[in-house]
Amino acid sequence: MIFENYYSSLEENYTIGVLGEKYRLPNQGSRINFHFYYWGEKFQSDNFLGTNEISKDQLTYLIEVPIKDIKKSRILWDYPVPDTLKAPYEGWEEIPAFLKKREVGN
Repeated sequence: MIFENYYSSLEENYTIGVLGEKYRLPNQGSRINFHFYYWGEKFQSDNFLGTNEISKDQLTYLIEVPIKDIKKSRILWDYPVPDTLKAPYEGWEEIPAFLKKREVGN
């Protein structure tokens, strides 16, 4: 709860990330590595996989990037993106409208 409050208070941008290797930590569940480019620099991070299923055919997702704490970036599982889509150099200030149309349930 405290982390979520902290995370929610951060200013965010959005970019596209590529999923990498999945691994398991004892007693902690599965995690997945991912990388993304933001302001021309390559960043790597990882997220808990949770109940999300990974398809071999879908390896690119929208990434939420906290501007002042980039290492805490996370995968937005509800926003798979085509691997041909490229994010702007500086990312997007908000989730692009053309991706919002892809939201589950819309």
